[in-house]
Amino acid sequence: MKRLLVSVLLVFITAACNGSVPVNDLNSESSHTALEDTPSSPIRLQPSVTASFTTNPFSNPITRTATPINSPCDPLNSYCISVIYYFLDRPIHLPYTNTIDRGYPYGSTEASTRDPHHGVEFYNASGTPVLAAADGIVVVAGDDSQKIYAIHPNTYGNLIVLEHHFGEIIPPVYTLYAHLSKVEVKVGQTVRQGEEIGKVGASGAAIGSHLHFEVREGQDNYDSNRNPVLWMEPLTDESGQEEGILAGRLEDKQGYPIHTDGVNIQYFPDRNGPQAAAWQVETYALEEHPVKGNDYYDENFTLGDISSGNYRISLMWEGKLYERWVFVNTGCITSFVIRINP
Repeated sequence: MKRLLVSVLLVFITAACNGSVPVNDLNSESSHTALEDTPSSPIRLQPSVTASFTTNPFSNPITRTATPINSPCDPLNSYCISVIYYFLDRPIHLPYTNTIDRGYPYGSTEASTRDPHHGVEFYNASGTPVLAAADGIVVVAGDDSQKIYAIHPNTYGNLIVLEHHFGEIIPPVYTLYAHLSKVEVKVGQTVRQGEEIGKVGASGAAIGSHLHFEVREGQDNYDSNRNPVLWMEPLTDESGQEEGILAGRLEDKQGYPIHTDGVNIQYFPDRNGPQAAAWQVETYALEEHPVKGNDYYDENFTLGDISSGNYRISLMWEGKLYERWVFVNTGCITSFVIRINP
């Protein structure tokens, strides 16, 4: 039942994924260069399912079908491109900064100097409007001076938590908005997606003015966190084309996740041409109060809001190079697994 719930939650719609996948990038030897031995373990992604769900508590049920567009696919040796229905909107809208800060992403510890990050940051000036990411009901509206919502009191300062229901067979989802300068809703109030609920601030343990945003699945507690990057529709680039998302997993030969800050991601619009951009990302920290990957992708690092095209993912581990070429499609999530075999 758990896997069914996850499949429905990350339900795919073919109309949302634009563009095409290069033929030579679909499950062929030329689609990647993985130096690790080919493992003989089951694929995490599962066959397509069809189920009904509601996009919000106020709409009628609709039916979607879940399937990777390059099915069958193998995330351990190639990659899977998934077209999903994104349930959440951005909590910050233009003309304010609606991009997620890459400096302290979900799961990061900033070189072991901080607790694993259970959310993402939107850096904006104090007083910037904060909007409901989906239709829902206010279940928390106040501060954390008396009740702890993280692992310490006065961490989030002024905060709001909304409860969302996206269908009868999907667990409730909670969104948390923290460090607010002003709370503009009350417990029990019903809000609509895009409705202003508060103002950006620097209350609690904030370092500068910003919005801390979390997604919690099933229960409203610190241990039920999920990566918001996989819940929000990607942004559009300067040409108006919707961007995509990478969801990767780095694991050892037993399948356990590995923590490192040395995963390199390079973007090549043309695989035979020059590199256009590059990032170095950290996998989710394996510490007390760890963050969690999505039950469908089982990822431990992501990179969102990136252009369609070819990406080389690489790292050095004990003197050995591991690399993978994948393709990102507009509006889609590309998922893959790199297994370390020392």
